[in-house]
Amino acid sequence: MDVLPRLAVQWLHVTAGVLWIGGGFYTILVQLPALVAAPPAARGAVMASLVPRQLNYILRVAEITIVTGLLNLFISGRGQELTRLDTRWSWAILAGILLAVGIYAATRATIVRWAYRMLEVGPRAAAGDSGAAAEMGVLGARIRRFGYFQLAVGTLILLAMVTARFS
Repeated sequence: MDVLPRLAVQWLHVTAGVLWIGGGFYTILVQLPALVAAPPAARGAVMASLVPRQLNYILRVAEITIVTGLLNLFISGRGQELTRLDTRWSWAILAGILLAVGIYAATRATIVRWAYRMLEVGPRAAAGDSGAAAEMGVLGARIRRFGYFQLAVGTLILLAMVTARFS
């Protein structure tokens, strides 16, 4: 196999993975605290613009990471090793695949729903509806907890990929 396509796929895979995990860190450590610190009336316009873009960004780089990771298996010529599971490399790659696909599916099933619910409830909360404000707090806490869980899983994926790389 030609080395240039393999390097291009690997570069795209690693870059997308960094953007995926890095985007999660940025969201949890910078964006959410900034939104919470903003006055409630100001949050709505910012969230209406930010949330769809952020979700689109995170989901697309996750998808690119997963697809290029799977493509990398075949372009590298090592894909058949996953059928045997007799090396540290094959176990690390399998763990990385399962964790990445799992966290992606969990994100689509939870964060997307919660974030769009926040956009629905936000205007009522900003207008002084105490029930809506309470729901916003619950949704924000769920997103934050899931974000920390996602970062932990991302760290495990990175460890699996480093293990695979040096196996």
